Amino acid sequence: MTKHPALDDFVREALARGTPRPQIADQLREAGWTQRETDAALAGWTDSQPDAGPVPRPVRSGAARETLFHALLFVTFGMVAGHVLALAFAQIEIVLPDPDRVQVYAAGGLRWAMAGLIVFTPVFWLIDRSDRRALATDPARPHGTARRWLSSLAVFIAALTLLGDALVLIYTFLDGQMTSRFLAKSAVVAGLAGLVLGYFRQDRAGLRAASAQGLAGLAALVLALSFASVGGPGQGQIERRDEARIADLRQLTQDVRRCLQEQIGALPEDLAPMDCASNPSRLTGYAAAITYQRRSASSFALCTEVEFPPAIPTYDITLEGTTACLPTDLQ
Repeated sequence: MTKHPALDDFVREALARGTPRPQIADQLREAGWTQRETDAALAGWTDSQPDAGPVPRPVRSGAARETLFHALLFVTFGMVAGHVLALAFAQIEIVLPDPDRVQVYAAGGLRWAMAGLIVFTPVFWLIDRSDRRALATDPARPHGTARRWLSSLAVFIAALTLLGDALVLIYTFLDGQMTSRFLAKSAVVAGLAGLVLGYFRQDRAGLRAASAQGLAGLAALVLALSFASVGGPGQGQIERRDEARIADLRQLTQDVRRCLQEQIGALPEDLAPMDCASNPSRLTGYAAAITYQRRSASSFALCTEVEFPPAIPTYDITLEGTTACLPTDLQ
C-alpha cells in the first residue's frame, strides 16, 4: 500500500495528544480515507508506553509487489489487444481482399498471433479476476501509484489512437479513397481503443468488467475465425511437408542444371534428377518423387506433387493443379 506522510504525521500527533484511536479513525473516515488506509495508519504506531509517546512500528512496503502485479496486468492486456487487432485485420483482408494487391498466403504470422492469444488471454483473465476481487475488499487499491501511472499511460495511448484513427478516416474520405475494407479496419481500431479507455477508467468498476469481458469475447471470436481460415496443427504439418518438397525442388534444379551444362547437345528426353544430386544427404525423402520434364532444346523443368497449392510461393514456381514445377533455361 502507498505510504502517506501527511496521514502518518496526523496519526502520530493525535496519539501524542492522547486522542483515542476510535476517535482518530472516525476523523479519518470523515475526511475520506478508506478503512484499510485508516487501519494501516493506526497500526503503524504504538502508544503502549505513554512516557515515550507514539512509537513507530516497522512497516513492510508492498510497493514492489503491487508494481509487478499491475505491470503484468498492463502488459497482458496490451498483448491480448495487439493480437486481437492483428487477427481482426487478417480476417478483414480475407473477407474483403484488396483487388489491386496480389494476395500472399501468410499463415505463419497468423499462427504467431493465435499462439499469443492462446497464451495471454487466460493469463489476463486470471490476473483481472484476482484484481477485481482485491478491489472489492480494498477501496484504496485504485489509488496506488503504479496503478495510476500505468492506467494513465494506457488512457493516453488509447486517446491518441482514437484521434489518429479519426484523422486518417476523415483524410481518406476527403481524398476519395474510402473503402469498406478501410472502414472495417477503422472500426476495429476504434473499438479496441474504446475497450482500453473503458478498462482503465478507475472510477467505473462496471465499465471495467464489461471491457474485460468484451476483450476476451473478441479474442475468442477472432481465434475461432483464424482456426477456420488457416487450420490447426494438421494443416501446419501439410505446409511444412510442402516446404520440404519445394526446398528439394530448388536444390535438385541447381544440381540438374549443372549436370546438363556439362553435356553437349540437346537436352535429354528423360533424366533421373537424383542422379545429379551433388549432396543427397541435404535432401529429404520427398526428393525421390521429383520428376524431370524437357521443355525445349535448352530448357527443362523439375516438378513435384504438393498437398496445399495456395501456400506455394509462385514467384519462381508454376502451379498446375497440385503439380508444382520449377522451369529453368540453360541459356
